[in-house]
Amino acid sequence: MRAITILNNKGGVGKTTTVQNIGAALASFTEGQKKVLLIDLDPQGSLTKSFGIRLPGNAWTSGSFTLRRVSLEQATIPYKKSNIDILPAFGSLLNDEEAIRSAACFPFNLKQALGEDKQQYDFIVIDCPPALSALTQIALIACDRYYIPLQAEYLSYEGLIELIHYANEMTKMSHSVEIGGVFATRFNPKANKKFSKKLIEAASKQLKGKFLTTYIRESGDLYKAQAQGEHIFDYNKASNGAIDYYSLTKEIITKL
Repeated sequence: MRAITILNNKGGVGKTTTVQNIGAALASFTEGQKKVLLIDLDPQGSLTKSFGIRLPGNAWTSGSFTLRRVSLEQATIPYKKSNIDILPAFGSLLNDEEAIRSAACFPFNLKQALGEDKQQYDFIVIDCPPALSALTQIALIACDRYYIPLQAEYLSYEGLIELIHYANEMTKMSHSVEIGGVFATRFNPKANKKFSKKLIEAASKQLKGKFLTTYIRESGDLYKAQAQGEHIFDYNKASNGAIDYYSLTKEIITKL
């Protein structure tokens, strides 16, 4: 079992889209069907909604599971009839966050909650809120590798090194966790092409071998798929979004 966390303290860089579509690619990428768990740790519940899941106010969530109020089996929701399970989130996770932070086992809450149950999955992919919060901290401790999507624009690049420093400081508590890489998202080769490429080249040089070669191009099909409650491979497997996320997943698997 491999656990991957996707994080960035900036919103709108494609974290949730990445978790959804890397998860879908992992489920069918390697030989044979692989079982994948996607964990939504964002109180906005964007990943959950991207799969067309609408939860009632009393539903069990990733917070309920992390606090061990329910089992993993009770809390997860299967995506259609596939081998993808979603551990969902919505607004009540905000109320659970303080209890998670106050627990004696913090920030190992999620890692410990998963326990032996994680062995039923080949891959776990975790979506974080756009903040360096307690929820992001437990996601970092629970994974083997973390990856950072970088939107090809100045403000996204400006905070990158600080974000990596923060993540590295957090993961010192769990020596098995390390950065997997940084990759460019929402890349538009037709708009501000020269500026975007310079930013990517600068980040690649600064990060040395940790900048992945795959770019995720801006694609309307990625957002249309989420509006339909589907991942990109179900919606349009011939789209640029599907091609790019397949390539990114292949690169991640190779490095893992």
